[in-house]
Amino acid sequence: MSMFHRRSFFISAALATALALPFAASAQGLPPGEYKIGFMTENTGPIASAGVSFWNGAQLAVDEVKARAYMGKGTSIVLQTKESGSEAARSIQNMNQFIADRSILAVTCCILSPVVGSVKPVVLEAKMPLVIYGATAVGLPSPPWVYSMTILPGPKDIETGLTVASGIKAKTAAYILANDNEAFRNRMNDTRTALEAKGVRTAGVVNVLTKDTDFTAAATQAMGLQPDVIFIYATQSAAVGAVNSLRDRGFKQTIVGNDVLAPETVFKRMGQTAVGVPFPVSFSSALADSAEGKAFIATYEARFKSTPDIYSAQGYQAIWFIAQGLKSISGTPTRASLAEALSKITSFEHNVYGGEIMRDGQAQTTGTLIVNWSPDGKLVRWTAPRN
Repeated sequence: MSMFHRRSFFISAALATALALPFAASAQGLPPGEYKIGFMTENTGPIASAGVSFWNGAQLAVDEVKARAYMGKGTSIVLQTKESGSEAARSIQNMNQFIADRSILAVTCCILSPVVGSVKPVVLEAKMPLVIYGATAVGLPSPPWVYSMTILPGPKDIETGLTVASGIKAKTAAYILANDNEAFRNRMNDTRTALEAKGVRTAGVVNVLTKDTDFTAAATQAMGLQPDVIFIYATQSAAVGAVNSLRDRGFKQTIVGNDVLAPETVFKRMGQTAVGVPFPVSFSSALADSAEGKAFIATYEARFKSTPDIYSAQGYQAIWFIAQGLKSISGTPTRASLAEALSKITSFEHNVYGGEIMRDGQAQTTGTLIVNWSPDGKLVRWTAPRN
């Protein structure tokens, strides 16, 4: 081979190698291994029943991601847990410990919006990706570092309020509000404004506290306003207590709850007092019609011997969201590369709702499903009572 041809050969070979490098890197994918995610559990404390649902859903997603080799052959997600009991101080301490562990790539947490508010500055300063699985306040996401998989209830509250008020021809409404919870306060105000715009007069607002245990006085006060309908905006224990007290005091008119009444454990606690109380949900195991939703329900019931609820679905989707981000990374992931990958997700490759998108760090579904518990403990579509 002449010197000219040898030189041309080496130049061509070098050029071919250079051109191939980007394709080799993009094809590299996520290396085999375990990828650690911090999971802040809330399996104790005032809203433990909801916390267990989130945790169960997350565990199921972890198992499925590994079994399907979704992120690549030999890859898996491992959840490192710390219990917060829904307390802000413990949550901050847990978050700092997660941040200090450099092997943890992201954290998912929090049912209560004030708790998210307390840890959000910590993760933003440390540049730790945070995926919220339960808090319902508007404006919590802050891409590329903070995302929310909570299906915001506010728009669904409004649609439920308008639909129920129209269906029962309500002229006046009263509200029982956990006034120490800003998210519920905002949700109530939005529904109240929408109803007043339709001519439904506000008879009054009765304030309670999230940690109250006796709602007899609140129920008596609300009934004394003589409303056509009473809306309850409170966390699970308070909402259950308020509904029970209203029924115990003989209130026969319509009570409208919120999504905290959706878990099966609520019906087990309340029994027949839960029957007929309408509330909105984004996911219902009894009414899910997508293939992925039905598969999720079947697998969940087989493993946990209970029915999944919206909290289970959100915990499940939080892990699948993180897995989708990890799957798209070429090479060893970092917190920064995972944050960037998550910021590029606009639709979900795997979801149980039959359709879910991500907009500005906030997961969204379409439509409002209004349900109530039936006498035999099933969630059914709410229909207005016949006169």
